[in-house]
Amino acid sequence: MEEGVNVFSIKDLENFSGIKAHTIRIWEKRYKILEPDRTDSNIRTYTESELKKILNVAYLNRNGLKISKIARLDEDELTQQVMMVSSRHDDIDQEFQPGKILMSAIRFNEGAFKDALAPFIKFHGIEEAYVKYLHPLLEKARILWQTGSLSRAQEQFVRNTVKQIIIIEDDLVKPVTGKSRMSIAMINTSDSITDNNFLFYKYALRKRGFDVIFTGGILPASEVVEIHRIKSFDYLVVNSSSFDFDEKKINYFSTISKELMLKKIILSDSPEEPTPIRNEKLIITRDPFDFLKAIQQLG
Repeated sequence: MEEGVNVFSIKDLENFSGIKAHTIRIWEKRYKILEPDRTDSNIRTYTESELKKILNVAYLNRNGLKISKIARLDEDELTQQVMMVSSRHDDIDQEFQPGKILMSAIRFNEGAFKDALAPFIKFHGIEEAYVKYLHPLLEKARILWQTGSLSRAQEQFVRNTVKQIIIIEDDLVKPVTGKSRMSIAMINTSDSITDNNFLFYKYALRKRGFDVIFTGGILPASEVVEIHRIKSFDYLVVNSSSFDFDEKKINYFSTISKELMLKKIILSDSPEEPTPIRNEKLIITRDPFDFLKAIQQLG
């Protein structure tokens, strides 16, 4: 969802949805899920509406609906189904009403939006508030954008306002002094959709006394070696939301952990339920709750 981008490649769809390009092609052929245009050189291109559709399809598929059933839904039915699934847990906490809170975002009222979130942050603290309220709110805004209920500008407004809150909290963390600290590098190899999570993870690690190397932006995984050459670190966190955890990727990070003698590598924000892996140095997490549990295992 980068500004100014109106045409997407199949790799973009893979990165945003977590669905492998090979699977997207099969769904196109077998179920007519998407109908891409093609360039003169026969390369598939997709519109933003098709990006939204594959995100909706992927969302329902991960929530238990078979692709054969999803494919039979028309556009309105698809939207209704996504909204129904995404609203299952909206009323668990009667005090937290995502729809009402998002109304201020719809009007681009930053002050009202922050005021609506402030009581939850003050009462629970930023960590619990992010896991229980802010992260689900970001997911809700994303779903509303996918289904056309929020514009791209409104969804980005929500993300950027929450980002400001995390940055302010992170600036308040005072570095631990007087003792040697374990160091951890963070690298985002994915996209901007989960960058708020990544900023939250930085905050959580700094709060626990880690010396955090945080570059910001999106970098190829190969940059890990270059960072370590300049400043060595003990642990690594990789925003891997666009990764499909096949054997090749697992082997790559297993090799990195051995070459750099790292204690642990966390692959965060997996789009799918993590499968057991043999390397005890690799940890795969799905969301902020998983991540906070994982960093309890670090020294």
